[in-house]
Amino acid sequence: MTGESTAQVADAFTKATNRPWTQPIGFAHALFELAVDAMKRAGDPTDGDAVAQAIAATKLDTLVGPIAWDGRGLPPFAAKNIAKTPLVGGQWRLKDGGGYDLVITDNKTAPNIPVGGKMEAIA
Repeated sequence: MTGESTAQVADAFTKATNRPWTQPIGFAHALFELAVDAMKRAGDPTDGDAVAQAIAATKLDTLVGPIAWDGRGLPPFAAKNIAKTPLVGGQWRLKDGGGYDLVITDNKTAPNIPVGGKMEAIA
């Protein structure tokens, strides 16, 4: 939607609020990406059926990864109501000089997201 990378969005949040970014920021951003995309494709944003059809037909790359209501990997009862995003594991690590960085430690379900280190014991 904005052309910014995830790092740029996180940095902008930190600069604007003087607080560290948190993981939900990406999902809030993706919600607006999805809304803008669906409203453009719906034609008439006041037509609830058209909006619902546009959302159901969504195939969109967002800040948190691809979003589609395609039912892939879901039980039939949930296929029309759930869109899954890539999931990785990570660990917050204390940075030199204070603050924390999130280090991706497991990307088995989303190998396109690079691993930045191994899980470490908390001392």
